[in-house]
Amino acid sequence: MGTSAVTVVKILAMLILLQSALFCCSGANFNGSCIKIEREALVKFKASLAIDNDCCRWERVICENITGHVVKLDLSRASFQGKVSLHLGNLSSLQYLDLSANNELAIDSLHFASSLKYLNMEGVLLDKCDNWLQSINMLPSLLELFLSNCQLSITGHVSHVNLTSLEVLYLRGNNFNSTIPSWLFNVPNLQHLYLSYSSFRGSLSTEICNLNSLAFLDLSYNSLEGNIPKTLNKLCNLSELHLESNKFSGEISGPFGNSSSCIQNSLQYLYLLNNSFSGSLPNNLGQFKCLKFLLLSHNSFWGPIPVSIGQLYNLEILDFSQNSLHGKVSELHLLKIRGLSELIMSGNSLVFDIDLKWVPPFQLSSIDLSSCKLGPWFPQWLKTQKCIAYLLMSNASISDSIPDWFENISSNIIGLDLSYNQIFGTLPKLRKLNTSYDAYYRFILLKSNMFEGSLTHFHSDASILDISSNLLRGQIPQKTSKIMPRLRLLSLSSNNLNGTIPASLCRIESLDILHLSKNLLPGRIPSCWGNLQRLTVIDLSSNILNGRVPMSLGSQQFLISQHLQNNNLQGQIPISLRNLEYLETLDLSMNAFNGFMPSWIGESLSSLKVLSVHSNKFQGEIPQQLCYLASLRILNLANNMMTGTIPTCFGNFTAIAMPENKGLWDYYPRVPFEEDGYSENVLVYVKGIEREYTSTLRFLYSIDLSGNKFAGNIPKELMTLSGLQNLNLSENKLGGHIPWNIGKLKSLESLDLSKNDLFGSIPSSISNLNFLSYMNLSFNHLSGRIPFGNQLQTLDDKSIYIGNNGLRGFPLNNCSGDELPRGAEKVGNTRKHDFEMLWFYSGLGMGFVAGFVGVCSILYFKDSWRYACFQLVDRVYNKLW
Repeated sequence: MGTSAVTVVKILAMLILLQSALFCCSGANFNGSCIKIEREALVKFKASLAIDNDCCRWERVICENITGHVVKLDLSRASFQGKVSLHLGNLSSLQYLDLSANNELAIDSLHFASSLKYLNMEGVLLDKCDNWLQSINMLPSLLELFLSNCQLSITGHVSHVNLTSLEVLYLRGNNFNSTIPSWLFNVPNLQHLYLSYSSFRGSLSTEICNLNSLAFLDLSYNSLEGNIPKTLNKLCNLSELHLESNKFSGEISGPFGNSSSCIQNSLQYLYLLNNSFSGSLPNNLGQFKCLKFLLLSHNSFWGPIPVSIGQLYNLEILDFSQNSLHGKVSELHLLKIRGLSELIMSGNSLVFDIDLKWVPPFQLSSIDLSSCKLGPWFPQWLKTQKCIAYLLMSNASISDSIPDWFENISSNIIGLDLSYNQIFGTLPKLRKLNTSYDAYYRFILLKSNMFEGSLTHFHSDASILDISSNLLRGQIPQKTSKIMPRLRLLSLSSNNLNGTIPASLCRIESLDILHLSKNLLPGRIPSCWGNLQRLTVIDLSSNILNGRVPMSLGSQQFLISQHLQNNNLQGQIPISLRNLEYLETLDLSMNAFNGFMPSWIGESLSSLKVLSVHSNKFQGEIPQQLCYLASLRILNLANNMMTGTIPTCFGNFTAIAMPENKGLWDYYPRVPFEEDGYSENVLVYVKGIEREYTSTLRFLYSIDLSGNKFAGNIPKELMTLSGLQNLNLSENKLGGHIPWNIGKLKSLESLDLSKNDLFGSIPSSISNLNFLSYMNLSFNHLSGRIPFGNQLQTLDDKSIYIGNNGLRGFPLNNCSGDELPRGAEKVGNTRKHDFEMLWFYSGLGMGFVAGFVGVCSILYFKDSWRYACFQLVDRVYNKLW
């Protein structure tokens, strides 16, 4: 047997034995060594085997017919493990080596025969292989190289590139974290270059033009920036260009605006989406006659769309969405695009000026014209489109009814979005989805229109149905579960629906989100919710529901948001809600709940972010266990009959004290298409006005305890909540001083302490609240000078201090000598006076303390006196602070 055959035997034997040992001896859950008696049996068995010494007959080994040399090793997905040094230099005729998809194999050194033409090591760990580039550079015959997802980095360099035959290079999915190395631009015959997802940064070199054989270039999903070099237009063979998801900027007229550039004769696929490109679109885009895909979305392009686009007769996908384009779009822009299948122009200010009788030359499968002006009439040219799978025309200024012919083109529509228009009449009739689309989830979004009538036209195969904010009336069909068994989301909120909530909703086991708020639904909440184990959101707020909350509403294992506010619900909060361990929002406000606030809320609902129970009939003290809610951001106990003091442990609200993770409070159904879902919403009384927070809710941190009977001092620990924006303690019986450290509430925007029994001066640190735009301290017993400085000077409404007869200074005009000084001299005198008074009281205080300590030190050794002394010190400290 020759040297090469012996080498193959050794390599394969090593790998096979390694794999066998790992499989036989390790076991799935066994970490010990092989049992002795079993090992001896295996050794004897191995010795008795007759191994074929002809390696050319081995599986995955191919030899050259005449010479017998090994030319191919195909070891894809062989489940090799371990760390090896790869030395295949002795296989002098090896041309093909594939070790890809061995994701648990690590190689620390490479050495190949110079005859190698194909090398695939995708997924093999090469992070310890510092010489990978130098080893590869010794392969002048190499045609195709695949080193994707190998955790490579740029180490070392090569002074001369020997890869003169290389045509295909895959380096995607590595962690280079550098500029694109210059040696890449010196590979003369390179045709396919894949560098995506590799953390490349910096600009794209003008030397890119050296790769004049290049047909495919993928630089997507990196951090490349700056302009695209003009020299790109010299790549006369380039067919596909991927630059998406980088930081490129500037105009694209340089590489794509030159009418004499040869790239326009070859380019078929152009991906520039998700960058920072700006400027107008080149007028000569129509000269790129080979273009099939033109994707420019999510940039900052402005101006009109060139009419020359209509000359791209090979175009299949046109995506200009999410830019700043404006102007008219007419039939001329789409004149000759016969093969167009996807037209995407949403998120621009385009006005479609299409003749009502126009017949398009194409058949579209996907149309997204949201936020463009298509109306006032429903687009008549859609009548000719028989293959539409996705029709998205939300916020398109349509003020019309759905035409009768729409039903004829509806059997292929998987996704329909006509939201935020002024469409009137009855709900559209949609035919059952074509059987070829059975695996898809159909979504129908018709919210915020003017649809009237009853819910007769339900769509049996809809997974997402949103008809909220319309003028619908009547009842929800009692057989909803049979009519729409595939529902994931049902939103009928903000209509005029009446009748009881049908119990059949509880039988739609796939239901994720149920949104029925702001209707006229009466009666009791059904007690059948135990079947809905997928339920994420239930919102029954703002109806006329009554009775008690059923225990079954606590049986949804994955419930995140529960809204029952603004109804006529009674009784106590059911203890079954303690099972909702993932609950983030619990809103029971504006009902007639009574009893004590349950302590289990703090003990069991550890994920809670919003707790709103305002405007009920709760009594008793705030349970200390509420302080366990470290994720809490919004607490509203206002307008109840609660008593006691404010717990000092409110300072434990970590999410408010360290407001870092804002999060996204939008919940989507668990389907592949998440075009629409449920945006969390909460009503909060802020700055003297009741506001509804939806998209901005994640930025709000609020505590509202107003309208109760809380007494005692305002805890100074409350002032450690540096992220708190709204604090409302008004209309209670709170006494004592405003905490001296109130200035630590550095994010505070709204402060209401009115209608309490607070006394003493307003702490000067309140002037440190730089974001304070609303304050109400009225109807207390405050006295002394109103602090001056910073944001306080913008709060010039006298009513915020009314009912405090002892206050003086700006903006009150009750004592001219003590008004806010306007000249520099008065400011200086006032500061001097304050400084002198400060020294006077400081000296007086120090003298008192010195004398006091002296007396206490004499009496210290008498136990009863010592105990009384420290009790007195503690009372004095609490009284002062």
